[in-house]
Amino acid sequence: MCKKPFLLVFMIFTGILASCATGKSNTPSDETVTMVSTSVPRPLMPNVICLNLQEAQDLIQDQGVFFSRSEDASGLGRNQFVDSHWVVIEQNLKPGDPFSEGDAVLGVLKADEAKSKGLCK
Repeated sequence: MCKKPFLLVFMIFTGILASCATGKSNTPSDETVTMVSTSVPRPLMPNVICLNLQEAQDLIQDQGVFFSRSEDASGLGRNQFVDSHWVVIEQNLKPGDPFSEGDAVLGVLKADEAKSKGLCK
């Protein structure tokens, strides 16, 4: 059962009663509206190049972002089942860019592949 119509009716009714009790009208001309910003600064993308995927995800999560994506940078479409066996060789966001959930995409290779290509030690 939906309670939203009841809540709306309740809020309107209590607003009318409050208006009657004070003797004041709730018209826009009688009210002062103050806008308060509730925006929270977005976290900044860390540099995760050459970290293993698990370390990279941990660092991103330390920024308060819990959803990032990883893709096999070899183009073979392999899944990253054991994150610590993969190394980040590219990231779609520059370090210091503001980001949020799902924005970060990490290109990864298996650790031995990244090392043999001289991409990471």
